[in-house]
Amino acid sequence: MLNSENLLEIEDLNVSFALRDRTLNAVNGINLSIKPGEVLGVVGESGSGKSLTARAVLNLMPRTAIVSGSVRFRARQGAVSVLDHGRESREMRALRGGQIGMIFQEPMTALSPVHSVGQQVMKTLTLHTDLRKKALEDRATELLDLVQLPDPRGMLKRYPHQLSGGMRQRAMIAMALSCNPSLLLADEPTTALDVTTEAQILELIRGLQDQFNMGVMFITHNFGVVAELADRVTVMNHGIVEETGSIDDIFYAPRVAYTQKLLRLIPRLPDYAMADSQSAAPARVATAEAPPKETVVRVENLKMHFPTKKDWAGRVTEELKAVDDVSFVIRRGETFGLVGESGSGKSTVARSILRAYQPTGGSVQFKAPDGDYHELTALQGDKLRAMRAHMQMVFQDPYSSLNPRMTVEQLITEPLVNQGETRSGPMQERAADLLERVGLKPDMLSRYPHAFSGGQRQRIGIARALVTNPSFVVLDESVSALDVSIAAQTISLLKDLQDRLGLTYLFITHDLSMISNFADHIGVMQTGKLVETGPTEAFFANPQDPYSKRLLNAVPIPDPRRARALRQARKEALAS
Repeated sequence: MLNSENLLEIEDLNVSFALRDRTLNAVNGINLSIKPGEVLGVVGESGSGKSLTARAVLNLMPRTAIVSGSVRFRARQGAVSVLDHGRESREMRALRGGQIGMIFQEPMTALSPVHSVGQQVMKTLTLHTDLRKKALEDRATELLDLVQLPDPRGMLKRYPHQLSGGMRQRAMIAMALSCNPSLLLADEPTTALDVTTEAQILELIRGLQDQFNMGVMFITHNFGVVAELADRVTVMNHGIVEETGSIDDIFYAPRVAYTQKLLRLIPRLPDYAMADSQSAAPARVATAEAPPKETVVRVENLKMHFPTKKDWAGRVTEELKAVDDVSFVIRRGETFGLVGESGSGKSTVARSILRAYQPTGGSVQFKAPDGDYHELTALQGDKLRAMRAHMQMVFQDPYSSLNPRMTVEQLITEPLVNQGETRSGPMQERAADLLERVGLKPDMLSRYPHAFSGGQRQRIGIARALVTNPSFVVLDESVSALDVSIAAQTISLLKDLQDRLGLTYLFITHDLSMISNFADHIGVMQTGKLVETGPTEAFFANPQDPYSKRLLNAVPIPDPRRARALRQARKEALAS
């Protein structure tokens, strides 16, 4: 029997999978509930069972899953026991999208690339309402306007690839809300977004939840997001609920060691961030200035323009200035953090430096181990290939950046093969040594990427980047897709390798709280331009550019009381 106060109740939910040699218990005895108008934050690391729990609410478990327990939902027609209905039953098709909305983690894969945004929103409406033709188009336009997409009528004809990540996520939210659901399931809806877009999406979800009195299950591994949005929190670990409590109880009086560990690992902005005056920054003891370190990378007036339109004769008439007159230096043994929103040009700068792109203009000078500076923009052929041994990259996505058909040994040694190495013995020894350096075991060399977790794959990516003994490494959003504990371990590993091997890093990220404890200097990019650069401490204490201040203000604060106070201050400012 469903409690009269609850919109959703999950009782003793178990989900397991029969493997060849054992049974994998993915969800073990989960109990949770959500009231109308309440936001329940479900937090935990990858593999904790968060997404499987949400899919059980929709009866969308994998067909190989063995499911038991109870999921009860207060539908408009009365209480429904979800698991008692078939996966493809009429009752479940009516609930999905009609009364229970779902926002998926990655909108680019969740949205159909061959259908326009309007077609996808109207499809949901067609399935669950009697609207047709103009009324259908008007309702779709109204929904896109509700989620604050620009030119909602024109947006109906656009395709997902024509939208930014934040705009695609707003389109997903419009689809989820199209039939005014009473329950919204949001599965990591802001993980891949930059901080300003994330703040906008959180504000949008909060506003819509208040407006429609929806119950919300918000799944995330970001405690800052939970502090901003949730009323109660459920902490999951390896398929079990560690604890559930009010937002204040979980943050200020956690009962179990696992929750305490996660809270300790949260990356936080420094206490002096956005201080009213420079004096609020930590005091420094006056010492003799150390001589400046030698410059490893000098970027001057770098430009990377992409043609977007040509005339009948093939002449470029319009171009996208992805990088426009960018200049900075990176010194030996230091980390230069490059931050900004998606589309600001951060990754294009990195690819231009490493010559994945041929820059349109400017200079990139690199000091190689031979002691000479080399103009990278002028190198070609064998000379460029030889120089790339000293410059490597760790990519953002540890899943797509590793070839699934290659063993770990082949993946790590591939850069050596590209440099002309042919001796298998020394290459295998080098790969085994690097696996140990990044905290993995040499006997893993014969395995394939699918046998590893996301954090382990990223360590393999780091080992691959180090195999040629580079002096300069680009880290392109290399921890943004990882859980808070795995991200902390990866950052600690990168710092340790930097100290032991004397590495110089260009660290690209949109997570300002992560970079505050890692970078020595910071550069802020906006629409292709470097708007501010300086020492990390000075940047966080007193950012100079309005855009930099906006980025800092958008960072989720893992402190519910402070988050509530800031929200109230913003409301009062808007009211006045």
